[in-house]
Amino acid sequence: MFSWFRKSKFPKKLPINRMEDYHTHFLGKTSHGKLFWAYETFYFSQPFGSFKNEDWAKYRREYAILHLFDKAGNHVETKSKFTGITADLQEVDTYTVLEEMVRELGQVEYTDIEVKPFSVKIDGVIFGLIPDSETGSIDLQPSSTISFQEPWDGEYLT
Repeated sequence: MFSWFRKSKFPKKLPINRMEDYHTHFLGKTSHGKLFWAYETFYFSQPFGSFKNEDWAKYRREYAILHLFDKAGNHVETKSKFTGITADLQEVDTYTVLEEMVRELGQVEYTDIEVKPFSVKIDGVIFGLIPDSETGSIDLQPSSTISFQEPWDGEYLT
């Protein structure tokens, strides 16, 4: 068994620390009391390794995601925009979409939040904060961009 393997009791609500200019840059609450998290993510349309390494950008699908939660941290809605295949994009494209999604929320306060793990299906793929009982972590899916682990203090690994 791997040395990092451990069973974990998952928290009912997961604290998430805002880190400016990183994966949790667009994290906070609206003037109406909703919590939000907007970020860029991706998934591969074919299993990684089923294509030549130099072709990876042709199979990576990029998304701008905005998750909304009520004051208690319950997931209430996800807005998403497929921004294209990596091979056809410039980095600023998805980021600009994220900025617009957050602007549409009105006045916001960027701050740490606490939310419950959740999942939602977009284009046939599961997105969300998904507990993994094998690793004892809660991972941001589909790309496992970041991972939360004990002591569940809002810090995350990339």
